[in-house]
Amino acid sequence: MECTDMTQPETSEFGKSCRNSIIFCSLMLVVAIIVAAVLPAKDTASSIPIVSASTETENEIAADFGVMIEEAGFTATRAVSGDEGLALYRQPSSRGAVEWFYLHVTGNRDITMAILEEAEKNNIPLSLAFALAYTESRYNVNAVNRNKNASVDRGLFQLNNRSFPQLEEDDFFNPAVSAKYGMSHLRFCMNVAGNEVTALAMYNAGTTKVRSNNTPQSTLVYVGKIMAYREKLDRLFAEEVSPYFDSSRQMSGVSVAFLGNRKFDR
Repeated sequence: MECTDMTQPETSEFGKSCRNSIIFCSLMLVVAIIVAAVLPAKDTASSIPIVSASTETENEIAADFGVMIEEAGFTATRAVSGDEGLALYRQPSSRGAVEWFYLHVTGNRDITMAILEEAEKNNIPLSLAFALAYTESRYNVNAVNRNKNASVDRGLFQLNNRSFPQLEEDDFFNPAVSAKYGMSHLRFCMNVAGNEVTALAMYNAGTTKVRSNNTPQSTLVYVGKIMAYREKLDRLFAEEVSPYFDSSRQMSGVSVAFLGNRKFDR
């Protein structure tokens, strides 16, 4: 093979073409490096859907929904451990007065006892439990609502047949069964949400919609109705029951008789 002197100018068309291609590719590489260094990296984190139920994510969701409900005029948080109704219901000396009060609220002993017992088991404030039942069914154990997705809500706490497939149709209209599953589901929502208002939104719209910040406006109205009715119950309870109790004393028979003669107007 004949050796070529590399110091001499290259005159063939092929050589010129190769040289020009190398120069062009080198220039494009330099340009690409410069562009990559100047332009900011794309933020892809914001496009990732929420798929976990971590505490951090839940707090963010609660804060977002909290802005909505605070603008509507009520707060997103409320203490559960200090609920006066629950405290008095758990004391033998005052349990009867609490039962009396809520019996006059619902007008039905079976409904009253079912809600009281399940609210106490799940550590749910009594006024919140009764306000939820009133908003869902007006304390009507036979209430039925057919949804656009062909599912059906039934009973005192309007349990959905798709959410509770293990229940027979008659179970939905049993106040004890409805209260059992309604209160346990509300407790689940409260544990997930971290506050009562967001929990009520989850009870109505589902945890998925609330977690993904797709809570419908109708749910805000729904929550507002519950909280307004609850405030009325709390106010009446403070007037009709609380003044007759002292944590250091038992309720006297005279006080019980006096309460029994008081009229409660819903």
